[in-house]
Amino acid sequence: MSTIKLDLAKLDACLKTTNLGKSASNELWEELDSTNTRAYFLANSQAPSGTVVMARKQTAGRGRQGRPWQSPKDAGIYASFILRPTCKKEDIPVYTLALGVAASRAILSSTGVEVGLKWVNDLVVGRKKLGGILAEMVGDDFPPALILGIGINLNLSNVEIPDDLVNHVEWLSRLTGSEIDPNYLLAELALNLEELSNYIDAGDKAHVLDAWRKHSVTLGKQVQVIGSEGSHKDNKEGTALDINEDGALIVETVGGERLTLYAGEISIRNLDGTYC
Repeated sequence: MSTIKLDLAKLDACLKTTNLGKSASNELWEELDSTNTRAYFLANSQAPSGTVVMARKQTAGRGRQGRPWQSPKDAGIYASFILRPTCKKEDIPVYTLALGVAASRAILSSTGVEVGLKWVNDLVVGRKKLGGILAEMVGDDFPPALILGIGINLNLSNVEIPDDLVNHVEWLSRLTGSEIDPNYLLAELALNLEELSNYIDAGDKAHVLDAWRKHSVTLGKQVQVIGSEGSHKDNKEGTALDINEDGALIVETVGGERLTLYAGEISIRNLDGTYC
């Protein structure tokens, strides 16, 4: 297990942002149910934009569609950012893609590991998942508070991984052969996210979309669109052509139908014809 821990003072010393992560309202918990849940509460309590909630362990971490996210103590980065965007309402979904790009850039600059982005919220290396993103809006008013949560696997060497996941997850210390400083990595992520957020708020979401395309492992691939609630009877297969200006995935099915996916789940076909 990692001997370098998340630490508010060390994180602050690493930060090079103007606002993101600079809030006096930042929180670091030894153990927490979910950083997104806590950030949601703080956002409702008028916590300022740029506030970050972190935990060394989550007991009820979650991904998309309420799936549990394994969050053992000091085995990963578990963090949620509170943002209050000033962009157009239709541009809000692009923030999820921005966080993926920010994470990919931060991991490359701090560890040398190249990370791919699988639409809409997965960080992957090869065919294995390194991390995930969960975006949630607070309330129905506009502009909203936006919660951007992320989990990145740092060291799962001594973690008991469920059998159904053991061949599908990756972690940075195994890829690099060295210990990862979560404070430096999180600071790099915050810097990149702040830069990309500024582009979106300035009306230049195309900058973020183009950056996401460069990191994508989805575009140009044969994919399987998973049916509602994971029902395989509704699955459709086709080619992932592009993302549109709202970050939605455009898929052309084998029957020539064009699907525009604003949410949902996909699997990518492997060379052996299987999907993962």
